[in-house]
Amino acid sequence: MLSFHPFAISRMFFPESAADAAIGGLLLGLTVVLRTVLTGQVLGIAGITRGLLARRPATPKVAFLLGITLAGPLLAATYGSMEPMPPLPSMVSASTRVILLARLIAGGFLVGFGTVLGNGCTSGHGLTGLARLSPRSWVAVPTFMVSAAAIATVTGSSSALPPNPIAEGEVQDWPVAAASAAAVAAGLLLCGICLLVMHHHLGLDISKGKLVLELCSGMVFGCGLVISGMARPSKVVAFLDLGSGAWDPSLAFVMASALLLTFPFFQILERSTASPLHNPWLGAAWELPKTSPVDIHLVLGSVLFGFGWGLCGMCPGPLWVLLLARPSVEVMSVWLAMLAGMGVAVVVKQPQQQQQQQQQH
Repeated sequence: MLSFHPFAISRMFFPESAADAAIGGLLLGLTVVLRTVLTGQVLGIAGITRGLLARRPATPKVAFLLGITLAGPLLAATYGSMEPMPPLPSMVSASTRVILLARLIAGGFLVGFGTVLGNGCTSGHGLTGLARLSPRSWVAVPTFMVSAAAIATVTGSSSALPPNPIAEGEVQDWPVAAASAAAVAAGLLLCGICLLVMHHHLGLDISKGKLVLELCSGMVFGCGLVISGMARPSKVVAFLDLGSGAWDPSLAFVMASALLLTFPFFQILERSTASPLHNPWLGAAWELPKTSPVDIHLVLGSVLFGFGWGLCGMCPGPLWVLLLARPSVEVMSVWLAMLAGMGVAVVVKQPQQQQQQQQQH
């Protein structure tokens, strides 16, 4: 039976939580900008994760995902503010836990299937696509946001994934979040500067150094996910579930603050060919996504991704963070379900890709 409550702001939302979300968002945006400036590649966690399904996954992409994964236990030990999975035994019964596991697996599968079908998730379409004024992303983001809110509200995601007392007790004050973000951002900047000196002034081979850069970028991105609250499923669904009577708007500050950095950067990058951004600073060439029309796969994929995200409260990036930070049957099941969904979607899209290749030839 559906149960809706009068609309009200969650007691978990206060100025400090909005500040944490904004600080984490700035860290995510900074990672996107610096990684693109240095390597010429646009960041999208779903696309990078999908690359693991290839016969020979690209080593830099593996290094980036390794960085996100390592950020999980590092932040769990030093910063906290991530939810143990599963919830505390006192919070749920054995039968409820089974139902929760089924919900999480279904959500994970839809997240994986939808991101491949729709070519992106909250990072690829949200942090970079919106900033690039990509028509596809400006269709995808509202579509998966509305879908996620609808499924979360109808199925009562806030009740299924309630706040965890341990995670609530670990929430840091915003100065701690700011100091942590500044520290990891400084580390990424230092790594980039060292590679620039080695490449431009010393003429050294930096092929292995680029792997270090990807590893550091992944760790900083993972830290941004934790500080922003994206690694807490209950906080995500509290934002998406509009019928709980305890709406938490914190995560809106994540996207907004990230776009403060990524939007002007991509606008300058795509409009100015005679600027310092004419080429990536570490050589190679820009690998910006090609413009393609909005199609049924994009819309359907965005809807399915939104459904999955609204059910489980986790998208690809936070899943990688939680994999080692909060190892459990639940997290591993969602992660495997996401990979399975991606694999099925790859098979489903093969005829379309083959047709496009034939038309190009």
